[in-house]
Amino acid sequence: MMNQASQQHERMPTPPKLMYRMADLPGILGISRAEIYRKIKAGNFPKGVPLSPQVVVWNPDEIRHWVKKQLVPSDVPPGE
Repeated sequence: MMNQASQQHERMPTPPKLMYRMADLPGILGISRAEIYRKIKAGNFPKGVPLSPQVVVWNPDEIRHWVKKQLVPSDVPPGE
């Protein structure tokens, strides 16, 4: 039988991530790591925050804002 503390622990929601690492982004965005790196190189992706020479993280709010910008239709009709 579970005690009350165990039952409360099981019902606690997972806290939101404070920052995303590269490994998180393909699953969130639905694009490959290679495509993310191409967008970074082209300057078409939010700036990451380096934590160390090997670790870069991204702010989830900036990623969400970037996604919303990608969904805005362009002013140019298709085929022109």
